[in-house]
Amino acid sequence: MSIRPGRFVSIAIVVVWAVLLGVHISRSYARRGATELIDFSASVSAPDAELTQRGVFYRGARIGFIRERVTPLEDGYRVEQTGDLTLTVLGRERRMRIEGSTETGTNGELRGFSFRLSTSSQKSLFETTVLGTVEGDALVLNISSPRSERTECRPLDNPIVLPLNLYYSLAAHGWTTGESYRVRLFDPMTLTEGEAIIDVKELEIVRWGGREEEAYRLQTTFAGLTTTAWVNESGEVLREETPLGWTLRKEAPGSSLQAQSAGAPHAPDVMLQSAIPAIAFAGDASKLSSAKLKLVNFPDGPDSFVGLDGGRQRFTDGVVEITVEAAPYRGKGRLSVLERSEALAANAFIQSDDDRIIARAEKVTDGLNGVDKAKALSDWVYVSLTKSPTLSLPSATEVLEQRVGDCNEHTVLYTALARAAGLPTRISTGLAYTGGQFYYHAWPEVWLGRWVTVDPTLGQFPADPFHIRLLTGGIETQYEVLSLLGRGATIEVMEIR
Repeated sequence: MSIRPGRFVSIAIVVVWAVLLGVHISRSYARRGATELIDFSASVSAPDAELTQRGVFYRGARIGFIRERVTPLEDGYRVEQTGDLTLTVLGRERRMRIEGSTETGTNGELRGFSFRLSTSSQKSLFETTVLGTVEGDALVLNISSPRSERTECRPLDNPIVLPLNLYYSLAAHGWTTGESYRVRLFDPMTLTEGEAIIDVKELEIVRWGGREEEAYRLQTTFAGLTTTAWVNESGEVLREETPLGWTLRKEAPGSSLQAQSAGAPHAPDVMLQSAIPAIAFAGDASKLSSAKLKLVNFPDGPDSFVGLDGGRQRFTDGVVEITVEAAPYRGKGRLSVLERSEALAANAFIQSDDDRIIARAEKVTDGLNGVDKAKALSDWVYVSLTKSPTLSLPSATEVLEQRVGDCNEHTVLYTALARAAGLPTRISTGLAYTGGQFYYHAWPEVWLGRWVTVDPTLGQFPADPFHIRLLTGGIETQYEVLSLLGRGATIEVMEIR
């Protein structure tokens, strides 16, 4: 079955853009050697509460803006940030708005934050809100969408500051060429942590709004991607570039650029720009039983993707061999207690303990067992969801109600239903083929005595051998997969059967 690449569009791209462009609210702590809190009060010039703006450009076309305000308080400060983007996805406009605010003490200790992601198309509106409050040694999170709400409490082992304000905090101590910082990030869009490394490079001249200003060049590496930012002595970002073709530029107050609304009429299509060419194949992969693929020009080498070897995939010396699971699909393996628990667990996006999810799973799988359960759920998700590029945080309960989405929406809904039906299920992220190219894709794997690859987005049980698993996990793994896109990687088809 050949499909349009639009079915692969996902929140992965949005998550990485938002994080790398600085539009996120995150838990973090900065450290030089030992962990220490940094005094932010010296870096915010009272009574400054000036609104600043940076334009967002994709491959030279202005597609939106980010506005930010830092307000000193009597015993701390508040930072507010909004971002408006209009993206072209396979010829369709998708609007995205990101809003965040945080309040901290004078030493940068977090008191609370809010984050909201809203996306819209002609037919659908998706919105997710994350609220965080520090209560003693715990961070209490409330994650909500129009049709669901969930609260989690997480212990805090370290002092908390926010990368949203990190440059301001580091600037308060003065920039030193050659200095390096390590930062633990908590991303509210994926509710996960990761480490970033910030290296201070040379002092350079940056031009913006008809002006020239000195700024230090900083390189920040997070999840395999390195961004470059030019930051002045007070910690304000004047320019920022990402390896995915995105650039932020400070805009002069009152300029015509600052007054523009989000979006450019002829902005490059973000999906088509992210394809990885397939060499020596242009047919229908759905009928294949096996494939031998050579992974070429992966930026950090394919060995960095731990999901390439295992199960139906065998990886050696840059070549992955994938063999489709054969009927009757069952195996004789056993999961450990921890593996089984993780593959059945509910979380903020996969609400397998929700009454609506449980009821639907019971209805679809009534009277069925094992393999028949897994296939019935895949068939139901494939038939029930409208296939549409969707820039949203994929929540299973929201997808169950809206019945629309791309690969992530199909995957989280299937995973929640399967877990509710007692089938251990995990999420794979990687690449899948359509129309002569490989694109980012996500799909589930269900445990039937062995992991069986399922693709409810394409209606494949099991999935064809042109599904290259790179990693397993939640949507947080998408950061690493995106390090490939638009950076010269190719996939050579060596053998097929």
